[in-house]
Amino acid sequence: MQVAGLDELKRAVQAGEPEIVVTDRGLGSRIIAWNTLRSIANVLVVVILGLAIVVWANPLGLPHLEQPWALLARRIVLGVGILLLFVEYLLPVVRLYKPAARDSAGLRLIPRRTK
Repeated sequence: MQVAGLDELKRAVQAGEPEIVVTDRGLGSRIIAWNTLRSIANVLVVVILGLAIVVWANPLGLPHLEQPWALLARRIVLGVGILLLFVEYLLPVVRLYKPAARDSAGLRLIPRRTK
């Protein structure tokens, strides 16, 4: 299915099309940026939550991590990590479809998972 706008893209994703070709270059670039953001968020979730858990546990017994400001910092880091878990759900196009190729027709998207 060929789409030229965001509304058409949303309808194609909701319909579960087997292949979507985005003909609008601007929308195609936006989808590539969303896909990059998704990948970065997935890596950051693991890094941030892992770091937050180690700092919270304080296995080295660092006295600086027992200060009141450190408690606030730990809570903020955990909050950011948890919010990053849900970034993927804000971008349903890249959660369900991945870029397969870019050619003269446009950006081709295929489902991430086969049914």
